[in-house]
Amino acid sequence: MIEKYLRHIGVFLFLALPLFAQDSLFFYHGYSYGTEAQYNPLSVIMNGSFDILQVSNRNNAVFKLRIAAGAENVFRNITHPSERISQYGTRRFWTTEVFPTSLQLKNTQYWPNYKLHLIGGGMTYIGIAEWYQLHGYEYPKTLSLITMAAYHYLNEAVENNDYVGPTVDPIADLLIFDPAGILLFSIDGAAKFFSKTLNGADWSNQPLINFPEKTLLNNGQNFSFKIPLPFVNSRWKILYITGIEGVVGLSYTINQTDCISVGGGLSTRELVEVENSTGVRTLTASLIYTGGIYYDRNNSLLASLVLGGARGYIAKANIYPGIFHLGPISPGIVLLWQKNHTLSFGIAATFSPVGLAYSLH
Repeated sequence: MIEKYLRHIGVFLFLALPLFAQDSLFFYHGYSYGTEAQYNPLSVIMNGSFDILQVSNRNNAVFKLRIAAGAENVFRNITHPSERISQYGTRRFWTTEVFPTSLQLKNTQYWPNYKLHLIGGGMTYIGIAEWYQLHGYEYPKTLSLITMAAYHYLNEAVENNDYVGPTVDPIADLLIFDPAGILLFSIDGAAKFFSKTLNGADWSNQPLINFPEKTLLNNGQNFSFKIPLPFVNSRWKILYITGIEGVVGLSYTINQTDCISVGGGLSTRELVEVENSTGVRTLTASLIYTGGIYYDRNNSLLASLVLGGARGYIAKANIYPGIFHLGPISPGIVLLWQKNHTLSFGIAATFSPVGLAYSLH
């Protein structure tokens, strides 16, 4: 039954959805500054695919990852969804991975599915289609579907890494929430609500390859929302940023284009396995405090200072293109300070999905 449903959804996504028209631009406008200046299919693949490497108990030596082994295990699980769900427990699958029936941390696997795959995935599908459209590519939505499939599958492979065995997480992510997000945001009204009413935007980081360790630093896919407050001056909005972090705060509109925002919350420190007797691996998160200050123009993030978080960070400063100029070039600049007295400096460029960093110990 599940396999039949998935076949029908797959055919619809690849044949019907690319024909749907779009009334306006929602999540990508072609700005030459901030996060939008660095937003493109390759940067989305880089930030989204390796997002999990931000947590402390994952090896961020990116060239040593066992991606092929992870991809193989993910494939084995998503091609036998009924068998894996039955082994895990059908009721447990639907009540922990799909429907929000519990607030206990060990039973909230559904939460990242909603925020990163349903909403974040839908925003990315439209945003990347708009990128292809504005850069003159034919069939932008078809190309966006291919990009989405590539980075979400790679994301699951990286998260799986060298684990061999049954898991239901990629089944929920790839077969339920990703298609649902694409379908939802293909409705202009839904895309407009998240874009215009909630001011949704991609505020992803500037990933860096660090030398001499050859580790991946400062990567991560983040989505921001500035939610209007009823009966309050329209300059003030509720800030919500989601990704590996969950930050809540306030945003203040300085002028017609610029906003300053401040917030605090929790970040995923480590991924830990939930003990169960089914033999199917389930992961949950341990948390750590974080907070930050953010400056954006037209919802394109120009600079941020984030305090706390995983990997022992004291502070992470990101300055995006559009602030500093070196002749015709406006690079992104990153400073990272960790509790082990490591200071990392990085430079990112709009023409590359990954920048370079050097660390002093």
